[in-house]
Amino acid sequence: MLTLYDFNGMDEKAQEEAVFTEGIFVGDRNEGGLKVQLYRLYGFYVEVFYNQKENKITRYRSFKSLGQLTPYLKLN
Repeated sequence: MLTLYDFNGMDEKAQEEAVFTEGIFVGDRNEGGLKVQLYRLYGFYVEVFYNQKENKITRYRSFKSLGQLTPYLKLN
């Protein structure tokens, strides 16, 4: 089973493969002109920052803290 620390130690290509083959899509949001997609991967979460204009992923950010899920909550 992949851990957060394993994921952070991987190169970007391996991170991409892990997220898109083993991750479960949770939601998305917009931030600073980027589309940010959230995936659950085993016991942690990964945000994929995607630049739609350039059609490329700019970075991955992984975390365990549930408090970092706040931007994905839709409050009325």
